[in-house]
Amino acid sequence: MRLAGAIDIGGSGTKIGVVAEDGTIVRRRTISTSADGQPMPLVDAIASSLRLILDARATQRNPVSGIGVSVAGFLDDEHSAMVHNANLPALRGFPLRRALEERLSLDCHLEVDWNAAVVAEYRHGAGRGSARLLGVTVGTGLGGGVIIDGKLLRYTGECAGDLGHIIVDPKGRLCTCGARGCLEAMVNSVALSERARGRKVREIVNSGRQGDKLARKALAETGWWLGLGFASLSPVFAPDRIVVGGGIAAAGELLLESVRASYRTHARPEFRETTALVGSSFDGWEGMIGAASLFLNPLA
Repeated sequence: MRLAGAIDIGGSGTKIGVVAEDGTIVRRRTISTSADGQPMPLVDAIASSLRLILDARATQRNPVSGIGVSVAGFLDDEHSAMVHNANLPALRGFPLRRALEERLSLDCHLEVDWNAAVVAEYRHGAGRGSARLLGVTVGTGLGGGVIIDGKLLRYTGECAGDLGHIIVDPKGRLCTCGARGCLEAMVNSVALSERARGRKVREIVNSGRQGDKLARKALAETGWWLGLGFASLSPVFAPDRIVVGGGIAAAGELLLESVRASYRTHARPEFRETTALVGSSFDGWEGMIGAASLFLNPLA
């Protein structure tokens, strides 16, 4: 079975590993996305960490074919650089693909992280069989990818656009983009943490599973805003399925129950019963899986 190296660069953490053609993760690790405003320290950290994983497989009969790279933000037309993301300023306009290829001596395919995530769900996860799939990842930010009839929707920044920046509450939290009340600002990891008195996402999820009322209330409120956002996006993309991924999605039904209730309250009647709302089973690794998958088997 063919293998690809994989890199998923997020706003706060970067996932690195090796992924098989069937979506199985062979090796994995996470490093901090910390560059102090400079791209090269981050690129060097990513390359050296992945090189250790690749060197460990050098003696095996099945080497990687190349590297799939997903990065948060819009890409240029050539897929050589990320050109816009308020949460990842160090890499804006930086020739990321070339820098990684030079350090790893392997071909790299650069993709928008939201696209990579939705491809992982479409090929290997909760989106299989969907004709109109909306995949949303929630973590440091919020992004979404769309696949319609087997093709990725690309019309802004080589993706479906910055879906996290629809405004759901004009008086809501200030967003990193400069607007107020964006969906991203209302549901991201910082917003969830604030609702739970500063606790980290993992702690909130674990406490919620154990019945902690504050943690459950924080997740329910976050889910309410997320469902409202999905109701707003549905008339644009008319999805038959929406898959929720990213770190916050690890809460599972503790989050999704309120997402579905909010969606049923706010969505137009034709979407309430026809659009399925499901959670990812990849525990936040969907971007890395999709990046490798797109290197091995490109999708239009």
